[in-house]
Amino acid sequence: MGQEGYDRPWMGITVGIDTGGTFTDLVAVDEATGRWHVAKVPSNPENPVSAIDASLHAAGFDPADVSFVVVGTTIGINAVLTRRGARVMYLTTEGFEDVLHIQRINRKHHYDFHWRKPTPLAHRPDCIGVRERLDEEGRVLEPIDLEALARSIEDVLENGGEQPAVAVCFLFSYLNPEHELAARALLTERFPQLTVSLSHEVAPIWREYERGTTVTVDAYLKPLFEQYVDGVSDALEGNGTGGQWALLKSNGGHALADEARGRPAHLLLSGIAGGAIGGAYAARTAGTPQAIALDMGGTSCDVCLVVNGEALYSSDFEIEFGFPVSVPSVSTQTIGAGGGSIGWVDPGGFLQVGPQSAGAVPGPACYAQGGESATITDADVVLGRLDPSFFLGGQMSLDPERSRAVLDDLGRLLGLDRIETASAMVRICNENMANAIRIVTVEQGIDPRDFALVAFGGAGATHACEIADAINMRRVVVPPRPGLCSAFGALAASVRVDAVRSVYLTDRTTPATALDTLFHELEAQALFDVAAQGLAQQPSVRRFIAMRYQGQNYEQEVAVPTGTVDEAALAELYSGYGRLYEEFYGYRLDGIPIELVRLSVVAMGEPPAFASLPTEEAEGEGPERRDVFFPGSGFVATDIVRCDRLAPAETRLGPVIVESMDSTVVVPPGWTLSASPTGILDLTRA
Repeated sequence: MGQEGYDRPWMGITVGIDTGGTFTDLVAVDEATGRWHVAKVPSNPENPVSAIDASLHAAGFDPADVSFVVVGTTIGINAVLTRRGARVMYLTTEGFEDVLHIQRINRKHHYDFHWRKPTPLAHRPDCIGVRERLDEEGRVLEPIDLEALARSIEDVLENGGEQPAVAVCFLFSYLNPEHELAARALLTERFPQLTVSLSHEVAPIWREYERGTTVTVDAYLKPLFEQYVDGVSDALEGNGTGGQWALLKSNGGHALADEARGRPAHLLLSGIAGGAIGGAYAARTAGTPQAIALDMGGTSCDVCLVVNGEALYSSDFEIEFGFPVSVPSVSTQTIGAGGGSIGWVDPGGFLQVGPQSAGAVPGPACYAQGGESATITDADVVLGRLDPSFFLGGQMSLDPERSRAVLDDLGRLLGLDRIETASAMVRICNENMANAIRIVTVEQGIDPRDFALVAFGGAGATHACEIADAINMRRVVVPPRPGLCSAFGALAASVRVDAVRSVYLTDRTTPATALDTLFHELEAQALFDVAAQGLAQQPSVRRFIAMRYQGQNYEQEVAVPTGTVDEAALAELYSGYGRLYEEFYGYRLDGIPIELVRLSVVAMGEPPAFASLPTEEAEGEGPERRDVFFPGSGFVATDIVRCDRLAPAETRLGPVIVESMDSTVVVPPGWTLSASPTGILDLTRA
């Protein structure tokens, strides 16, 4: 497939693919006819490209008719979490070799003496000091000693072991990249076999620890992504797929193949971004611009706040506590709660659920692929929530006897019967997800009761109403094809470029003209990068300043209106920061100087608008009723309806279960289900 660039609209089939930890999903639309195609196949963690190939075969269209493909993937975050990336050689300013290992002084739990700091991606012997130095304004204090650098690298290579990927992070390189560029030129000339990542390109920010962790992640993933990009290209070409293709970035934009190879750290949350975009699209369509997107898949659950119809974004995120990655990304809270989450008993004899997952292989016990642990999917089968004969629309049959057996085994450890054990597992899992929602709402001063819960992922709609009950939310929105929403989000994404520059300015010394000049430079950079993506349309541009009061450690972003930044506009920005600070903390610090630490420009293409949403195909008649367990009610005779059988404006009182190929919607007693012509299901609590 070519990579010359692209622009909307296409007259062909556009495809969104999400390669998750358990399933790989595909959603495609024919731009000429409006017809939708979908597929859901098991993921292959050892060869994720093979699942992409399988999804294209299962989708039922001619690959030659494809004009554009967007792929969201979890291979980056999974590789970091499981430590399956490359060996990293970390080159830094002499005297600062220990920064990655010293880390920050803060602790996850203040009084937990067993907690250990996260393990850096670069081992200490591979952290090499380089003779060079810039000052805090980017001026050269000591030129870089390239010959000494070359000898250090030769020593590492002569000692054998895995060939390293190189991460370069010199002090103040974000102000002056001269030494990092010189190091790359040397490496390219003398050691062309090594891949190189430069911190000023990956994360041009002023905090050296955060910049260091980010560039090591980039180097750690670069060989993996080079292999992955080549594999996807070969698979698409082997299928005869036409058009271009791109990967979804953490910030919700597209990355063509060259960018994906060059900056893999920016694709770390690729798969999660698709869910946030798809959830926000569903919220806008349902008329609920204030929403909480909850994506519960087979391995994990991702929660993202949607405000004014758009997913919230952040300038950084943490892979785990104390392990920051400073790249623009969707703002999510991720926990190990999914259909494959395993139930286990801790040393105190208490039941726990997750974060361990059975994944795609061997999967839950009911998959009959060798799984021997009780999972949430097994619990849902035993409680009557899932139809074993209609999993994946009947493409895959579940074995309820295996679910009963593993729940009996777990129950014996707890002194509970199988139903009590299954119900307790579901309750604990739901409470874990409710806590994730509280983190992004209550802990940020937001009342979740003012929001709707947009539930998707293969298991999201199965648990959504009970999660909403736990935090007193009254409305749940289920998008069409909820189990494929992340793939739809990849399809609904557009080009997005974030240009970021660290600065050290204050409101007392910075004239508006200087700030206006800096923003013009950043805008030019962002527009150049957008043009490099092949977007012909004029992108929209947004600007932000990250501010803080002098002496503080953390900052907040203030939106900068379009147009020239003059003294009046600057005064209003400072006033707006004071109001934002007061809203967040309950007071403001008038009279204390305000520091400006980061400028950001976001250039975005117009997101696509679809005439319709992916619809359910006729699945045939299913059982009309079965006994389903609900907390407080026990087993209740419950109406079962296939999603395609719901009339466009039909209303049903719970309990009722709505089944489709990719998900099962559970409507408990006390909730009402309303179908809409768009295919969205609206669930409300009495």
